[in-house]
Amino acid sequence: MRCPRCESESLWKNGKRQLSSGQVVQYYHCKDCHKRFNERAGTPMHRIKVSTEKVATVLRSRSEGLGLRAAGRVSGSSHSSVARWEARLAAHQENWSPTPSPESEVTLEGDELYTKVGKNRPAHESEG
Repeated sequence: MRCPRCESESLWKNGKRQLSSGQVVQYYHCKDCHKRFNERAGTPMHRIKVSTEKVATVLRSRSEGLGLRAAGRVSGSSHSSVARWEARLAAHQENWSPTPSPESEVTLEGDELYTKVGKNRPAHESEG
């Protein structure tokens, strides 16, 4: 763990706090610049008061095709909160999913894909 301000590794543990969800978050104090921060600093979860599991579940449901407002209703969160969580994750994309090298092979999968050429047909029956 490093200080987000000065990158120092000389830190004191500065207590733990429990979120309303029950998740415990560790706080730190930098000995060099005296900045106080928690273990979520510098991550998409910085300053979000809900549990990591809830955010992950909502974002997973969004990637499965659930709409923005529907994901908010199901999770009990505001649709604008869900949109902010997605924006934060997108801003940290390079930390989550590094871009493949030019010589590597990339495979794209089409799950539950149907092609419409005159009529709906399963993907394995289409020509392209």
